[in-house]
Amino acid sequence: MATDITTTRREGGIELLGISCPERRNILDEASYTRLIEALDVAEADAEVKVLVITGSENCFTAGNDLNDYKALGDAESVPAIAFLRRLRAFPKPVVAAAEGLALGLGSSILLHCDFAYAGHSTRFCLPFVNFALTPLGATTYLLPRLVGSKATTAMLMLGQPFTAARANELGLITDVAPDGKALMQALDCAERLVAKPTEALLAIKVLLREGEDEAVEGAFAREERRLLERCGSPEAQGAIEAFFARKRGR
Repeated sequence: MATDITTTRREGGIELLGISCPERRNILDEASYTRLIEALDVAEADAEVKVLVITGSENCFTAGNDLNDYKALGDAESVPAIAFLRRLRAFPKPVVAAAEGLALGLGSSILLHCDFAYAGHSTRFCLPFVNFALTPLGATTYLLPRLVGSKATTAMLMLGQPFTAARANELGLITDVAPDGKALMQALDCAERLVAKPTEALLAIKVLLREGEDEAVEGAFAREERRLLERCGSPEAQGAIEAFFARKRGR
């Protein structure tokens, strides 16, 4: 079953970008990333869109990348997920994320490229790449230490353990914790406040906040992509991913 990527225009210039396949916990694959990039292209070109809100469906933001795609990346030259995150990073308008339930792997990495992020109280975050003998992606190894600190980043990436919304808020990965089921409401409230501000000033502030680190971020994107492609083709990663699917089949 394919993950549906939806766009909904709300009053005042707010574009809602939705990730929807609750039966598979909103996992993302190559086709999903293509549609997400297309949606970002359209939203950037449309002068009526002032703010973008990204959300999942029901009780899940996204459980991250489809592991079947990682199994097939050993002979690839690029990673579709990284193409999407690069495009999200380059999106010039304010981006607000609303997460409920699960924000795993890429689901947590997405938040590093959003300007605001709200999460329901019970949301669980995780960067579990190491558990599949893989390495992070999306400039995580550059952006995350600058956001949460070196030791916290090392623990997240080397232990691959889940953490709570309260911890994510404490570390600065998200803007605020919402009551369960209310993250989107808080994200839309933030978006409404943003569209009331001078548009060109907001765009200029976003440029200033990111100016000067673009070269370093792109360097991290490239390094992580090379390393991840190497790992995807390794016997260790192939074995870890196959073991995961074997456990699922045995349930």
